[in-house]
Amino acid sequence: MNCPQCEQMIEGPDAVCKYCGYDLSSSTWVLLTSVYPPNDLIIESLLNSYGIPYKILRREVSQMPVTVGPMAEVRVMVPQQVLDQAKALLQELDDQSE
Repeated sequence: MNCPQCEQMIEGPDAVCKYCGYDLSSSTWVLLTSVYPPNDLIIESLLNSYGIPYKILRREVSQMPVTVGPMAEVRVMVPQQVLDQAKALLQELDDQSE
């Protein structure tokens, strides 16, 4: 993933950029979109390919996985600094699917 501050690649599980020292864990995470499977996998792949940091929040309970209705909703979060870039990518993806 790329650092939202200096755009350099953050490699491995580190949440701190070795170039500028930006701590990704201190970022304000905002909602990019709420979707249902399998769209979450498509968005996750898109963000990953562009190096945009993201978090996927699922409501499923491992003992009772539900993939329909409100319990299947997936929330995709990104740092505030990259929200506009991520929204533009989703808009482009949406435009291509029409």
